Amino acid sequence: MTINRRNFLKCTTGTAIFAAIVPVSSTLLSFTQKKQKMSGNSLTVVAIAETSADKAEELKSVCLGLIEPTRKEKGCISYDLYQDTTNPGKFTFIENWQSKEHLDVHLKAPHFVAAAAAFSKIVTKELSVIMLNKLT
Repeated sequence: MTINRRNFLKCTTGTAIFAAIVPVSSTLLSFTQKKQKMSGNSLTVVAIAETSADKAEELKSVCLGLIEPTRKEKGCISYDLYQDTTNPGKFTFIENWQSKEHLDVHLKAPHFVAAAAAFSKIVTKELSVIMLNKLT
């Protein structure tokens, strides 16, 4: 996506709304992992995958399969999965990485590549991914 004023406003407004509703409208599906301190060049990723109600359990299974191996990856600070309480086919990952380079390695990891192939057959909407740098 090209960064321009409209896209910036669209993304930041959506992120603010998302941050405001996630604790209320989502259920944590994974175990809590030991939190690590985030550095100045750390990166937060919010990724949303959505499918039809009849494929929700299949997508949930694929998403849950990413948790354990990803949390063991070098540079993974946290990796949490949420399921929307009003739309059971909508799943949100909130990830924190030590750097963009660590995220890039994750995107090439065998477990992620396999999940991405499965996603392409299950999801009904384009995967939404927002990358954020913490300012404060």
